[in-house]
Parts: sequence; structure tokens; C-alpha cells
Amino acid sequence: MAQAARAGFRRADGVGRGRPGEPLPGAVLGLPELARAMEFERALFRIHQRVLDSETVRRARLRAEGGLPWAIAALALCLWLLHADYVGQARCLPAALRRAGLWNETAAAASFPEDALLSLAVVEGDELLHMRLRMPETGVPAEPTIRERGVRPGAKNSTALGAAAEDSEPPRGVITSYRFAFDREVIHLKESVRRGHHFVVHNLSLSERCLTPSRALGDSFRLFDAFDGLVINELAYTFRSRGFLERREGGTDIESWAWSSEQVEVASPLKGRSLLSSAVRKGLVLLKSTATVFLISALTGVFIRVAVNGSAVLMFAMAIVAQSIGAHAGRLSIGVLSRSFPWIGVYAEVLRRGRRSLWPLLRSHMIFLFIQTFAYLACNLAWRFILYRKSSPEGFEERIFSFCSTLELYNLLFVRSVGSARVFPKLTTACMVWLHFYVFCSLYPFHSLALTLCTVCCAYVMVYCLNHFEEPALRADSFSHTTPTAVHPRALYMPQLSPSWTLESAPLWTMFYPPDPPSEYAEEALRHISNEEYLMP
Repeated sequence: MAQAARAGFRRADGVGRGRPGEPLPGAVLGLPELARAMEFERALFRIHQRVLDSETVRRARLRAEGGLPWAIAALALCLWLLHADYVGQARCLPAALRRAGLWNETAAAASFPEDALLSLAVVEGDELLHMRLRMPETGVPAEPTIRERGVRPGAKNSTALGAAAEDSEPPRGVITSYRFAFDREVIHLKESVRRGHHFVVHNLSLSERCLTPSRALGDSFRLFDAFDGLVINELAYTFRSRGFLERREGGTDIESWAWSSEQVEVASPLKGRSLLSSAVRKGLVLLKSTATVFLISALTGVFIRVAVNGSAVLMFAMAIVAQSIGAHAGRLSIGVLSRSFPWIGVYAEVLRRGRRSLWPLLRSHMIFLFIQTFAYLACNLAWRFILYRKSSPEGFEERIFSFCSTLELYNLLFVRSVGSARVFPKLTTACMVWLHFYVFCSLYPFHSLALTLCTVCCAYVMVYCLNHFEEPALRADSFSHTTPTAVHPRALYMPQLSPSWTLESAPLWTMFYPPDPPSEYAEEALRHISNEEYLMP
């Protein structure tokens, strides 16, 4: 009887892969061999089944489905309001530059030397503090002395070296401090070089009250360490030029950002742009966002596929060690592992019957897994410079890659019904494309808040699919081909294109082969699955 070997694989964009439903002519496989090849997928299906059968998890899923839409609405409203108020504009720094005499009123632009250094601090309350009356020795009242936070009494606003800004004791009330210059070389110069060549350092402070008029908003920015984005937008859209910014803490550089004048102008042009050019630009950004999501998802899907297949070798190694020391392995025996992971177990059985060592086989798989892991990490590092070619918060790209891995693992375990396979990949891909579109459209938007919103949206899609597609499908007729069961753990099918898939995992290119619902196959092609259902214990 012709049988179809159903190999477990998935699309890189998150579509749950089904099982081959159409037998390959000439491929004759017995039920024991087929059951052996399916053991790993059945183990994954049991995890899926136990999670959905748990009453505690079910109550949590229902509560999450009711509460997540409110969280999405609140996050979306916050993102919209904050983006409209802070991204692509400067409202506090120009006033500070006017007070410091660094503003050209005729040109209505900042007058800042190309080789100067700006020492900038975000301070509590108002930026002009410590107003004092100082009496001279003659007894004649002196003029009031007004100094900014962080500048000692009597220190000038600009110095030849900036000693008042860099050598004084840490000022009180400073939330965070930065150093800015048009070129990074100016900031990276040694202090002795700056002193010898008389580089000018200007000391400025921005008040928290100006940046965040609401106290609750200011506390939120402090809690999430979000003043960096505000300062970057203030600097970029005050000078509208290239720039390099460093955040300092205790005299140590914590994080740095850089941008070009082209990036500033493209994100938010001074004179605006026509409707047609705006539409063309957004179309190009959308295309870039889609390509970026596809590449990241494809790479993550390939790595998850390789990692799932290759990590099984670690259990074989543990079983051999346990067997050598005489420990009771239980389910971690070589025989059980060979049935669960036939793409390794077949070769392990051949070597064992030939009384050959298994270590060369296991070592080969370990080396391959290590090389693939190294290649994945190298791609992530390279794509930070290829796909994300502008400044972003530290670790932002890594969080995106980790989130894509989470989506792939969810898909591996829980996307099994036809409804989930149709809805989950489309909606999660749309969320990821929106995230990249939002990030790419602006110079420095609210990255973390946008990623949080995207994550919550995807979490809602996950919960919705479990509640409305996976759980009803699991309770449906077990003899229907659209019901995930131990015989056919996923409700999508594809032809068995090679008889080797019975014992081997399907090749990587099958990740991109579109699966079909059972309605796409003739009844004769699916009859063997029904026969297998009756023969299952």
C-alpha cells in the first residue's frame, strides 16, 4: 500500500507546514516505518494538546483575549500622541541656544561652530537655577548671578576647554548628560589635545519641564530611560545637520548615536514634500520593510529548522553517557531517541549494528549545528549594518530577531489548523512590516514603544488563534482530515516528493513550498491517512 511520508517543516514567514497528503507513485512504505518517522511530530502534537486541555491555561487565554485589545488601544494612543509631539521637531533646544548666544536671529538658525563640543544635560525642573545675590567687598550690591545647573558660580557658559562642564563635581538634579559634536572625531579627541588646540565647549541644559510638561510623562520617560530619543530629535532638527551624540554616566560613555544631514532631511524635510513624492517615498519604505521582514523571518525559520533537527544530537550524547556510567536513562535510551528522531536514529542504528562508534556521527552533527549557529549570529550582526542603516536603541535589532524566533517556535507548536495557518502568518507579518515601516519612516522614533505595541498585537493574534481555531479544531471529528490528530498533526498537506522523507527530515527548500488544505486533494490520495487512523492504538 502506497503511503505518504509526512515530514515536519514550515514556511519561514510563519505558515504552519502540513503533512504530505498525496502519495508519490512507487513509494511503498509500511506503517511501522511511517510511524517511526512521525514520532517527533507526534511528540510536538502532544505538547499542543496538553496546553489546550489545561483548564488553567484556558482561563488565562480567555482573560488575555479580553484584556489585550485594551492594552493595544492604550499603547497605540500613547505612540500616536508621543510621535506627534516629539518626533521630527525641536521645541526646547532652540530657546536654550538663544539664551547662550548661539542663535542667529537673522538666519533663524543655530550658530554653532563646526569644531565645537556641546555638553548637554537634562535637568529637573527649570534649566536656570541657583539665582544668588553676591555682595562685593565694597558693600555695594552686586548684580544677581544666574547660573545653570551643572555650572559653578562664576564659570562662563563657554570655555576654552570646558573645564566647568567636565572637571566640576557631578551637579545635583541632572537626569542624564550628553556630549554632542558634528563629527565624532571631536568627541573622541583626548582631553590634552582639545586643551592644546583650544577647542570650545559649550555648556547647555534642557529642563525636564520643557521636554515633558506633565509630571507623569516625565516619570514615565525616566522609568523607561526614554530621554535619548527626545534629545536626538532636539539636536537633529535644531541644527539639521550631521551629528554624533554620546550619553555619559559618571564620566563613562554609555551609548552613542550618529546621523547624517541626508537622514534628517529625508525623514522630515524643512520645506515639506508634495503629496506625490510623499506617496512614492512611503511606497519605497513599505517595500523595504516587507523585504526586511521576509529576510529576517526566512533566516530565523531556517535556523529554527536546523536547530530543532540538530539539537537532537545532544540527547543522543546524553544517552550514551548515561549508558556508559550505568545510569537508568528511562525515555532517554538510544532506542527511544532513534524512533523520535529518525534522521539521526537510522544512521545510529546502522553504526550500532556494525559495532561502530556513534561519536563520529554525533560529532559531525554537533559541528554542523555550531557552524549554522555561528552563521545565524553573523547574519544578524551583518544585517544591523545592511538593513538597519541608522541609529537605534542598543539591542533593538536583537530584540526583533528574538521576537521572530518566538513567532517561529509558536508556529512550530501551535499553528496546526487550517484557520490558524491562514490567519496567523498574515497578521503577524503585517505587524512586523508595520513596525519596520514606522522605524524606517522617521529619523529616531519611539522604537521600544512601537516594538511593545507590535508584540502585544502578535500576542493577541496568538491567543485568538488558540481560542477560535486550534481549540475547536482539536474538539472536532478526529477522522476528519481538517482535524489535527496524532496521525496527521497538522491539517495542511503536500505531496511526498521523495520516499527518503520517511526516514530523513525534508530538505530546507521545502520550507517555501506552499501547503494545501485537504480539499485540494482527491479522496483516494487521502484514503491511506484514514486507514492509518483506524490502525492507530
